[in-house]
Amino acid sequence: MRNDTKKGSVQEVLLLRAGVVGSQLPPLQAAVLPIAQGDTLFFVTDGIRNDFGESLSARENPQRAADRILKRYGAGNDDALVLVSRLTGIRP
Repeated sequence: MRNDTKKGSVQEVLLLRAGVVGSQLPPLQAAVLPIAQGDTLFFVTDGIRNDFGESLSARENPQRAADRILKRYGAGNDDALVLVSRLTGIRP
């Protein structure tokens, strides 16, 4: 989620890959997505319903966002993980 103050929050999505880690994983390809100060990254496992992205905001506290996504969008029939991280500064 880009923190673009001119346009509000702008969402970008990484390419998803199907497969099961350790069993049916297809060949992996690296992807690079540059991030900037204020951008927020949301990573979820398949135990989170796909519609979680409709509720994202780059301004929400990362811990609260992770807790809310897990509670509201957890599928309930699979384990789930949510990681939310915000880039707050860049060291020279």
